[in-house]
Amino acid sequence: MLKRVIVLLIPAVLLAAACGGEDAATTTTAAATTTAAPSTTVAGAPPAMAPAEVVFEAQSSDGSSIVVASVTLPSPGFVAVHGDGGGSPGPVIGHSGLLPEGTSTDVEITLDQPLDATALVFPMAHIDVDGNGEYGFFPPDDTVDGPAKTADGAVAVVGAEVTVEGGANAAAEILISGFSFGEPITVSVGQTLVIHNEDAVGHTWTSDDGLFDSGTLGLDEEYTTSLDESGEFAFFCRIHPSMVGSITVTG
Repeated sequence: MLKRVIVLLIPAVLLAAACGGEDAATTTTAAATTTAAPSTTVAGAPPAMAPAEVVFEAQSSDGSSIVVASVTLPSPGFVAVHGDGGGSPGPVIGHSGLLPEGTSTDVEITLDQPLDATALVFPMAHIDVDGNGEYGFFPPDDTVDGPAKTADGAVAVVGAEVTVEGGANAAAEILISGFSFGEPITVSVGQTLVIHNEDAVGHTWTSDDGLFDSGTLGLDEEYTTSLDESGEFAFFCRIHPSMVGSITVTG
């Protein structure tokens, strides 16, 4: 007796996209409010990639995080934050945790690579294609979380300027007042340093070893520099040698 064997071939759906060099490090999403939409995902089918929308506004930050006003996802996913690649999305510098299908608001994203100066950033919506709940983008592997698309078929991404204020890389200041340089301060290598004279007479900011010298600063005049060598440095005023101070440079 002949036996008949029926073989069913089920084609695989291959998902891939290109974002370039994205890191899978874990970051946090805080203070987010979410309105879930009714699920349209069919069991066993690929997740919906559209329509998605990102709303991101220019803002001030200490450079360690940004806040995305809202993100709407057709399937669970993430917001990947791209740095400035010359006016367009560059490498990924941070990403949110897993966000549900629907609209999430006030999504705070801690950056893996903090901003040290005012810059453009580009939050982009991504879908959790592999369904593992962790952001990953590693072409040509199968575990790729692809960019979501708008209703018009474009990548759901928007750019805006983040103004960096405060933080570890903000400018430090030595204030000359009352014939004093004030208390010793600590700065990082390369950090901007401003010496400001509030006295009505001229002063200099001069290192003992000749590493730096501001020249004479009059009333409300400033001298801006940065120090590229770590260590502790003593300084004085050449006009008033009794005025002394010190600065520590780390890094």
